[in-house]
Amino acid sequence: MAKDKKLVQSGNCNGCGICVTVCPTNTKLSKAEDFDINTAKLAVHVTNGAAVVDYNTCIACGICSKNCPVGSLAMVQL
Repeated sequence: MAKDKKLVQSGNCNGCGICVTVCPTNTKLSKAEDFDINTAKLAVHVTNGAAVVDYNTCIACGICSKNCPVGSLAMVQL
């Protein structure tokens, strides 16, 4: 992840999953031959109706925050 910014999430996520589909890290992982949605270390995924960010995998590109229809995800400078 970028050292000067971080992805943060508010409580208004509706679990739509758009962030999961637009994430370049997730896209790259999903193209692997041995990709398994149940075991992959996705940068962002939806669990219990809300997006969950894996800060060890997220590259802080901000694409998910730009595509979030409810403004739940945002990039902040550290």
